[in-house]
Amino acid sequence: MCYRAAVLGGLIAAAGLGAVSRQSPPASQPSTSASATATATAESGDPEDRPLANRQGASHERALERFGGNRRTERAVADGLAWLAAHQRADGVWERERFDLCCPPDDRCGGVAVDRNNHELNVGLSALATLAFLGAGYTHEQGPYADTITRAFNYILAQQTSDGTFSPTSAFQIYNDAVATLAIAEASIMTRDPVFDRPLRRAVAHLARAQQDSGGWDYTAHATNRNDTSITGWVLMALESAQAAGAPPPASAVWRMIGHFERATERDGRVWYADEGIGVQRDRATRLRVQRYGPAMVAVGLYAHATIGWRPDDAIAQRQAERLLADPPSYERMTRLDPSGLHSEYYWYYGTLALFHRGGDEWRTWNRALRDCIVEYQERPVRPNGQRRHAYGSWPPFGLKWGKWGKMGGRIYSTAINVLTLEVYYRYVPTYLSPHGLIGPRELRAYVESAPEAQWKDVLPRVARFHPDTCEPVLLWMLDSSDAAARLGAAIELGMLGSPQAKRELTRQSGSAVGAVRLRIEQALGRLDEQSAQRTYGSVTRVNDAAGMFLFELHGRAAYYGQTVHVIRDGAAAGSARVDRRFSSHDVAAATVLEGAPRAGDMVVGESAAGERRTEESK
Repeated sequence: MCYRAAVLGGLIAAAGLGAVSRQSPPASQPSTSASATATATAESGDPEDRPLANRQGASHERALERFGGNRRTERAVADGLAWLAAHQRADGVWERERFDLCCPPDDRCGGVAVDRNNHELNVGLSALATLAFLGAGYTHEQGPYADTITRAFNYILAQQTSDGTFSPTSAFQIYNDAVATLAIAEASIMTRDPVFDRPLRRAVAHLARAQQDSGGWDYTAHATNRNDTSITGWVLMALESAQAAGAPPPASAVWRMIGHFERATERDGRVWYADEGIGVQRDRATRLRVQRYGPAMVAVGLYAHATIGWRPDDAIAQRQAERLLADPPSYERMTRLDPSGLHSEYYWYYGTLALFHRGGDEWRTWNRALRDCIVEYQERPVRPNGQRRHAYGSWPPFGLKWGKWGKMGGRIYSTAINVLTLEVYYRYVPTYLSPHGLIGPRELRAYVESAPEAQWKDVLPRVARFHPDTCEPVLLWMLDSSDAAARLGAAIELGMLGSPQAKRELTRQSGSAVGAVRLRIEQALGRLDEQSAQRTYGSVTRVNDAAGMFLFELHGRAAYYGQTVHVIRDGAAAGSARVDRRFSSHDVAAATVLEGAPRAGDMVVGESAAGERRTEESK
């Protein structure tokens, strides 16, 4: 089965055209990647029910090849996981400063943490190591690392208190809580084990309570008025996975978090680290705040851009991608040439996620540098007789003077974060192949509805920033607003998206518009005229007779919401349908049957926008 078929399967599920079985395999069935059931799920490709399915089974291999991994990256992951498993304590902990007690006395690995030598980071680091196993498709239910993961979760879950936190102190509380929540959410998605349900809900509720008033998170759950972009990036990752696992965060927390990334991002693509305290200095002459920027924060910002669901062609996102590509992964920069320590494994991790979600040449360029950098410098020491030394498969705490985080995380951190980075090829489905991000059409409409109708025109810029597949149905709904300014604003945005349904409202209000508003109307009408002569056509790929819907793949101009399409079989009319959802990243649309009984393989033809307008006007 080709990878595109798996993607189309995901769109089928997203459109409500299919269901995925959750039947568990026999517990005795071992697997080096995961269960056969997960393989079937991956091939059905339901991104909302099993969004991590590329990690497991045959889909794992297809994604590895499609997105730029190879045998070397897989060997590096396998050796890294073997090293992590060998350095876990019996109680499930990965300990930063004493992991070498797991080594033979005559073959200590070295690279123990030498900063913050206490237990306050144990749960976060243990969760990070656990994520590395989950990222390769392993779970606590079966496989060679089932016992390792079981011990890890027994430890992590035992640390959670009644208020939802996992952290013994407030010093690094939200880092610990976010990474632990992420691990629990991913395990829940992969296994549907109910043991994770209550801890996950408590963890999400705790993170929502710990949010600062301005939308970000700080090290502590207490109110500090400090918003830390690095910490907020981990919380975003945790909350997105929690939502996919069936434990969504409050909508208010999500929108406040989006507000943080909007505030933290400069027009040139830079993203500040924090707005108060650590990361902020005062200019001696002006006494104005001087915020700290760095490549990792740009990467976090671009990752957030994709995860939230904003348009990939946004000018700021393009500038951020350019910044990352101008500073690709480099061992030399990290170990010798960057005295700031900001060119780090942490930067590589987020830069990899951010550009993976963008895809295309940007991803291919970054990935070439990444593979050469990480894989080559994984430690593989052997004895003269060829026997592997105990450090084999691990990464030392990288960086000039141990870099920004090496001293604090040690070899456990370096190995876990690099393994996670090399799992990117199958760890997630890239957002350009999935229907929407953290915010979908339903969440976006609810956001608009939360404002008085007279203020809808003011939220339009925020609405229009989302991916067309998310914002178009909301903009169409806004065309029915009783507020003329809201209708016009929605029509302008729809016109720029190429939706002919904006034509009537644009024409109606063009006569009274002046200045910049009239110019925008003319631009939108011009955009529609460019597409007016094009004709939609494609072929039916999947039919759900019970739901009265079908999915069709487009071969020409994209379909649009509300469009009437005709079904043709053997040259004769076989029915008609209305387009209810389109997936512009895939040239795929879903339609509700109006007449007839479409079959897979039937041709789908839609009138040109001009033709449909003539038909409408003749009625």
